[in-house]
Order: sequence, then structure tokens, then C-alpha cells
Amino acid sequence: MENLEAFMIEEKEEIVDYIASSKFKDKEGNPVPWKIKSITADENQRIRKDCYINIPINGKRGRYTKDFNTQKYLVLLATECVVYPDLQNAKLQDFYKVKGVEQLLGKLLKPGEYDDLMEKIQEVNGYSLEEKVEEAKN
Repeated sequence: MENLEAFMIEEKEEIVDYIASSKFKDKEGNPVPWKIKSITADENQRIRKDCYINIPINGKRGRYTKDFNTQKYLVLLATECVVYPDLQNAKLQDFYKVKGVEQLLGKLLKPGEYDDLMEKIQEVNGYSLEEKVEEAKN
């Protein structure tokens, strides 16, 4: 008989500290870490499903092809995975005079910091660099 107990575990939420930018400092001048959590494959699938758009096929009335909106996926993934700072906090968005997570991230981070944060979020969720390179090729 096979031992399935190894697969019968309660998932504990693990939160990883990550310095997304050195410009955010505490009172002692230390960089303030962002907190990132992983999500389940089911949660990821729900997010991915929201990122497909239908594109009409030229010359084929009523026929569509699907396209994946990667930018939307990354923003939704960040929304779900970044625990701190609360990217949906209205007061924080009001401070930067923006509405929405995507605009807030654009104000909080430089382009390289944004890309690094997205890479870290994907890493926390079990993606490796090789998988990302293959996904980018497709």
C-alpha cells in the first residue's frame, strides 16, 4: 500500500520579505521590505482565465481567437501576492494621485525595480527562470 500521508499536509501561508526599492526607508534609514506570499495553482488559474481576450478573426464573421494579456496577468498576480504594502489601499493610491494597482506600481517603482518585483513574485510561486524564458518564447 502506498503512503499518501506525505501529500496530506495543511498549507501554511508563507510570506517572503523582499526589498523592492531602496528608496522606502524606516525611521532608522533601513530599507522597508515588501511582503510577498505565494498562491495556489487554482488561484493562479482563476487569474489567468481573467487575462484572455477574444480577438475577431479577419474575414471570419463571429469567429475569434484568444490572446493572453501578460501585463494584466502580472498586475493581477501582484495584487494577489503582495501583502505589504497594500496595493489596493485607497489612501496610498490617493497619495500618489492614481487609481488602481498598475498605476500605483508605476509610481512606486522604477522600471527595473518593477521587473525585479515581478520576477520575485513568480519565483515565490514556483516559477524558474527557464520556464519564464520558454513562456516568453511562446
